[in-house]
Amino acid sequence: MKRPLDVITFGEILWDIFEVKTGVFIRELGGAPANVSVNLGALGVRSAVIGGVGQDRFGDDLAVFLARNHVDTRFVIRFPNRTGLTFITHDAHGEPSFLFYRFQTADMAVRASDISAAMGNAKWVLIGTSTLMSPELAKATRTFLQSARKSNAHLVVDLNVRAHLWADHDGMRRAIASVLKNAMLVKASAADLAALSVGNETKALAWVRSHAKDAEIVITRGGGRAEAIGAHERVSAATRRKKCVDATGAGDAFIAGVLATLIAADASPSGESWKNAAVWKRALQVGHMLGSVAIAKRGSVSGITTMKKADLEKVRRMLAPMREGGR
Repeated sequence: MKRPLDVITFGEILWDIFEVKTGVFIRELGGAPANVSVNLGALGVRSAVIGGVGQDRFGDDLAVFLARNHVDTRFVIRFPNRTGLTFITHDAHGEPSFLFYRFQTADMAVRASDISAAMGNAKWVLIGTSTLMSPELAKATRTFLQSARKSNAHLVVDLNVRAHLWADHDGMRRAIASVLKNAMLVKASAADLAALSVGNETKALAWVRSHAKDAEIVITRGGGRAEAIGAHERVSAATRRKKCVDATGAGDAFIAGVLATLIAADASPSGESWKNAAVWKRALQVGHMLGSVAIAKRGSVSGITTMKKADLEKVRRMLAPMREGGR
């Protein structure tokens, strides 16, 4: 088997459609796993995304966009189904609302039979919870996780809870719990914890911990402080204040920054760097930096893909390996 990639993400790849003025629309990359992979690629992390796109012009353009932005597309699956679309509107604070056009689309068509052993060959793999809502897509997710375990990949679960899309909230929690049990890193926003509907944030966090017993848990709070809770002391970092144009990809950019830092520090759950509070502090800081880039422009990844070379180099310098004391 080939040398493992740094990160493989699994899930939806689609276009987000924004109405910029009456009757005028633009498209931007959508789908949390694809967004994470593009952010990682910009930072020099060897990443790939697994997901379905259509055998249509939209699918062609998605594949080209990903490859052009340093994402390995060998696991992008082409289906006869239409490519998925999501229409997005924003409130006055840049917070998005989503209208999905994803009935029987290519991003929903991935099946367990489409998953190969090579798809789990990475140091880290990342999934969200939206692939657990469809029975067939949930089977594909579990097959992917089995492949990842055979390759000794570390699992990241981005909760990304969309409770209103689940008919059965008890079923939602059971599905989420089933993937948390193998997670080494869980990313949750304050909204995700609230959407679990198991009480206040303290109780929700305890629920996550009860199912992800060995995981580091990273919590984001929009414009507030982010926290990392794990084997080290509990650490936090303040957000980077910036006008929010579009918050759509902020969480995806944040978790990409965290992962890129862990990879730069050669931090893994079995190593000493994993317990180093300074590594996690830097991970939160880089996450906030990428998040501030994401919210400054419309589109989940347009900030990172149009970032000035000098600014991108600043971020990469923050990712210099921190093996000696996490500096």
